[in-house]
Amino acid sequence: MAGSSSDATRRQVERSLERCQEWSRLGRHRKVVAEVERTLRVVQDHPKLEATLLIWKAQALLAMGFAERALPPASRSWDLDPSPHACHLQSNALEAIGDLEGSEELLRMGWRLFPKAVHIPVQLAVVLSDQARHPEALDILDQIEVDDRIPEDLQVFLFGMQSNLLAAMGRWAEAEEVLRVGLGFHPNSQLLDDAQDALKHARRRSNAEDALAESWSEGLRDLDGVASEVDEAILRCGAVNELPELVILAARRLWRAFVDQKKPRPHAPEPWGAALVLAVLEIDGHKPSIASIARSVRSNPSTAGSVLSRLRTFLASLDPEMRNRAFAALTNPRLEGSPSRPRINERPADVVPFPDR
Repeated sequence: MAGSSSDATRRQVERSLERCQEWSRLGRHRKVVAEVERTLRVVQDHPKLEATLLIWKAQALLAMGFAERALPPASRSWDLDPSPHACHLQSNALEAIGDLEGSEELLRMGWRLFPKAVHIPVQLAVVLSDQARHPEALDILDQIEVDDRIPEDLQVFLFGMQSNLLAAMGRWAEAEEVLRVGLGFHPNSQLLDDAQDALKHARRRSNAEDALAESWSEGLRDLDGVASEVDEAILRCGAVNELPELVILAARRLWRAFVDQKKPRPHAPEPWGAALVLAVLEIDGHKPSIASIARSVRSNPSTAGSVLSRLRTFLASLDPEMRNRAFAALTNPRLEGSPSRPRINERPADVVPFPDR
């Protein structure tokens, strides 16, 4: 009788999973969650079946954007019956709620347990690259053997991601070679073809940024006294907020122009440094928080705001085209014709098939 009951439970779960698969295909994720919750009541003594059902629940919740709600079922599935899919989903949920360390640790464990589940190291590489840990991510990809056992779309993704990582590290020739090889294997891949075009634009953009930065650096005259202290405050503000070199250089150029025209007498360098950085970011079309930037350099937001108003008045008095050529950073007209660098990764779909263990 026990065996018959177990078989009946298994058949019920199989029918439930068939419904979940169809609803997932149609994007009806709420129905998947409801179906799983209904079926879970009959599998309390079947840990493997429970683990499988919980995978579908976590997957549906993630698809709806509910990472915090997806984490418990994904974690429970991993505890009941560790699987590549449970690892993948739990890691996604951890990353989505900001626990990058936990996500990385779980993926490294999953990779050790399931070395043939290629999506796990791919996901690990994505997590690392999202943190700008490009050399580490590239090292992970180098350990993945690309062959016919890997789905074609994932092969294409691997070539594209490797090329983007190399480009992000300035290794342009290697990035181009990776795409050339990838197109040799997948000559009809529109994604790799587009990536090749994007890489060419990104390289031109990078060269243009380097040339502009070099020109601006050479053109900066030395300052003395309080003016020099403000210049140093710009550098500190840029470093604390991890701003691009061009933004910092543009702020330093703006400061020299303002000194020449308005002869200011700053009482403290930090609010001026913060305001100059803010002014350049605004020219580029960004609206950062005055309070956030000011406090990052231990400056009074009110004082920085007052200085920023003076800078805005000065900039408004200039011819817009001249102003942008002189003080815009990442939107400078001298960089036109080359779009911004493409995003390093477009991660593969959250719902992925895994090979058998």
